Amino acid sequence: MNKQKTGQLLAAAVFAATTGLGGTAVAAETDPAGTAPSETGGVQPVPHAVDPARTSGPAASPLADHYTLPAPVKGGGASTESVIGSDGRTQVTNTTSAPSSSIVQIEFNAGSICSGALISDDTVLTAGHCVHRGGTGSAADYSWGIRVAPGRNGSSDPYGSCGATELYTDQRWIDSANTNADWGVIKLNCTVGNAAGWLGYTGTTNSLYGSTATVRGYPGDKPRGTMWTMTGSVSSTQAEKVFYTMDTNGGQSGAPVYNSSTSIVAVHTNGGSTNSGTRITPALAGYLDTVR
Repeated sequence: MNKQKTGQLLAAAVFAATTGLGGTAVAAETDPAGTAPSETGGVQPVPHAVDPARTSGPAASPLADHYTLPAPVKGGGASTESVIGSDGRTQVTNTTSAPSSSIVQIEFNAGSICSGALISDDTVLTAGHCVHRGGTGSAADYSWGIRVAPGRNGSSDPYGSCGATELYTDQRWIDSANTNADWGVIKLNCTVGNAAGWLGYTGTTNSLYGSTATVRGYPGDKPRGTMWTMTGSVSSTQAEKVFYTMDTNGGQSGAPVYNSSTSIVAVHTNGGSTNSGTRITPALAGYLDTVR
């Protein structure tokens, strides 16, 4: 049985084990930054088969971005991703060494861009708003025309690019654009991870306050196709969110937030006075194990 089919068969079991139906929830926690924890009923995964012939459809999520090269937003503003103070990002010029070779740029919906990370030979972890518009409750609002390029470096795609066969996200994102559920998975039509490599991930419930983290991806305010990175520390955590002051910008949605062991602890999704991402909880990590 192939991995995609196994993931679909196990999705219902993960749903039951990680929601109120199974009586289990990720533990809430408090950290020294004083951020109140949020409650969670666990992941509610939904698979979607991609129609490779589809070449048009609804607009992408308002959180998705294009290459526009605007001035970075300072101090939060209205942007979904923010540069906080002076821009501390640096360009990654060697994109074929680990972990950069596992970082991908995603193009979809005829011009939108996101970032992500390979977590197996044919699986990409990204933001939910990169695979579904969110808040519509409709299966018609999944992303289309997806191309994924690992280790992209300007006009160079050292590992080529791949299309998508299946998309996964959380029912809570589909129904209400719940930012706690803003995670997505792309199954590829190739096994490029065998060449590019992939990252691990860690499901946590404890406070990550003060721990070292890196956000690495493809911001739309930098030259097209270039990878940028910044390392800093986690400023606070909630049950399903991680907050940090590492700089980001549009296009970095879905970028991995990884720890000093290059294990993903969150998926970058939002900006403000601090930037934040969807946390890899034990429930989400367990689901990823079934589809990767």
